[in-house]
Amino acid sequence: MEIRLFRTESFRLTAIFALLFVGATLVLSGVLYAIVDSAFKSEVLLNAGQDLAAIRKGYDSEGISEAKEVVNQRLARPTTSNFLLLQNAGGKKIAGNLPAITPAVGTVRLPISAARKDDRRAEHRILGRGQFIAPGVYAFAGQDLAVFNAAEREALRAIGWTLTAALIFAVAAGILLSRGFLRRMDTITQTCQAIMAGQLSDRIPVPGTQDELSRLASTINAMLDRINALMENVRQISTDIAHDLRTPLTRLRHHLELARAEAATVDEYGVAVDHGIEDTNRILSIFSALLRISQIEAGAGRASFQRVDLQKIVKNLADLYGPAAEDKKHILEANADSSVDVFGDRELLSQMFVNLIENAITHTPDGARVTIDMTATEASVSVRVADNGPGIPPDEREKVFRRFYRLERGRSTPGSGLGLALVAAIAQIHYATVELSDNAPGLCATVTFRKLS
Repeated sequence: MEIRLFRTESFRLTAIFALLFVGATLVLSGVLYAIVDSAFKSEVLLNAGQDLAAIRKGYDSEGISEAKEVVNQRLARPTTSNFLLLQNAGGKKIAGNLPAITPAVGTVRLPISAARKDDRRAEHRILGRGQFIAPGVYAFAGQDLAVFNAAEREALRAIGWTLTAALIFAVAAGILLSRGFLRRMDTITQTCQAIMAGQLSDRIPVPGTQDELSRLASTINAMLDRINALMENVRQISTDIAHDLRTPLTRLRHHLELARAEAATVDEYGVAVDHGIEDTNRILSIFSALLRISQIEAGAGRASFQRVDLQKIVKNLADLYGPAAEDKKHILEANADSSVDVFGDRELLSQMFVNLIENAITHTPDGARVTIDMTATEASVSVRVADNGPGIPPDEREKVFRRFYRLERGRSTPGSGLGLALVAAIAQIHYATVELSDNAPGLCATVTFRKLS
């Protein structure tokens, strides 16, 4: 468990942000240190320059005695440089609190061994300026860096403690976050393992927080619901296939047994073979329809999509099915006055409307009226196939789109119960919607497409 803590993404992210924070703090501290160091040393050199200017002014006005007096006065003032030196060319100290040094002009950094304060043995790092105020007369003014160095050490110590505390806090936060993350991941893993073991109804608990794991759990639950629905669909289809194939297979076996038992002539055998071929064709048509639906649902045919004029399809099908409707004494009317294009496959769209028209003709009594209307708005176009037959009960309208689902009263008519399932698959691949509604009396099937601009 402890090793897993340090392998979690939350711990890695916390560690990365902690390191970035430490790095940024170090960079910022370095920049601030450089700025403060430069400002302090500039102030030291500015004060030293002012002291040297005052010493030179005193020398120019009244000679070496006045310059010596200025040095003594400046040493008595706490706001000035705390180290001053006035010496002659021979290296003899005239005034000040430093021993004689080797004259150097400009910015001067005195070594520790040379920076002794009177008779005290304390050593100092001194920064200042040196200048010849007159031929043979050298002056130096500087300030001890010990105070600044002490403050610098305290600041660095504070930064170190701050960074240490930040790292400890980051590690602790990473461990806490990782523990919570692992608990939730273990819940997800255990649920998935239970589902794999056969408990298909189990779902991952989703807390109220809308974080990444909650969204992941919701997505997995939705996926499981979809898989469960598909499994139920597969089980239902398997049952329906067994049920719907039982009749033609039983009939086929009956015809073969009858031929073996009673057929005495070639003609009688021929009749039995014809019946067997008819039953076999019925079985093959069922499997062909199933294969066609599966291919469509998998997206087969989208590559051949193009602009299709729905008006031409509606009018052609109305002309094609007019005689079939007349044979049943039906009235078939088509109203498609305007040309409207959609993006799709002409053959699939024709098949979809053929199924709707055939259903309307087949499942209505003689003399019924079947109408095909096409209406368009700015954004969509709808094709409406309506009849005034018995219709479909409201609680059955969603079910009829399932494969092999048939109304009880429709089981006496030819068919496999795959027609509307094929309609739904074709509509889905065209991003269209299919809606069944009451035509009062009868049924109205409306297919709505997005219109091409």
